Amino acid sequence: MTTVLHISDLHFGRPAVSERLEALKVFISEMAPDAVAVSGDLTQRCTNAEFARARGYLDKIKTISPYIVVPGNHDIRWLGAVARNLGFASTLRRKAHDFKYSRYTRYISRDLTPSLEVPGAVIAGLNTAHGITRGSFTTRLKDLGVIGHVRHRDIERVREAFSRAAPDAARIVMIHHNPVRGEISRRHGLANTSQALHAFSNLGAELILCGHDHQEAVHAVEETEPGLVVSTAGTISNRLRPGRASSFNLVDIDQHNLRITTYLWRDPEGFFPSGERSFRRKVATEA
Repeated sequence: MTTVLHISDLHFGRPAVSERLEALKVFISEMAPDAVAVSGDLTQRCTNAEFARARGYLDKIKTISPYIVVPGNHDIRWLGAVARNLGFASTLRRKAHDFKYSRYTRYISRDLTPSLEVPGAVIAGLNTAHGITRGSFTTRLKDLGVIGHVRHRDIERVREAFSRAAPDAARIVMIHHNPVRGEISRRHGLANTSQALHAFSNLGAELILCGHDHQEAVHAVEETEPGLVVSTAGTISNRLRPGRASSFNLVDIDQHNLRITTYLWRDPEGFFPSGERSFRRKVATEA
């Protein structure tokens, strides 16, 4: 059995709730999962102080389990995204790109598309947070700089990570933006959802980990061949959808099945299992 704890949208800063973060850390310590997957939005305002707090929290997780993390739209400096698109010379565009991710790379990781292999699974992280760019441009001002997109060259990084993994390892992709329309928000987080899901499926992915929507969800996407399971982790912060609670997902993988259990926050008791869904793994079906 391989266990992956999937959390997202910690939002260190004013939305962060210390008791929930502490309860999550205790849960990780007791569970000792094989990996912790953090699908972006570590900060609220992309400040140095927020990133320093996020760094300290990740360091504590690292003493328990290996983790993998990708940036979210709140983790990049929007001015850099705008400057990159306005820059005419390649050197200026490079500097603007570096500025956009400078605080994330300084405090969290220089690798925006990391990968992590543990016994039984490989997780390929892919950066979908690019700010205001051509790939995710929208005329809806509320979503400007918020929507993400998947770039072709990053898909190639996923291909490389999967090719290095053990043949029987569950192949997992982690992104920040939700590729399935949110039940409450009614929005996709990705601008190129269909293309991305088909690309991941063609690479042999079984599971997509994401966040962004601030609502827990587990979906089976059947329009791709093979089908994909999507785990959307809610937020640990107080930036909640109406009527929803802070949450995270626990993914259990064995040779035949993939099981996702959602844990919801109950004040003041802590996190408790709320729902569970199981899926037959494709490799088991073909065996």
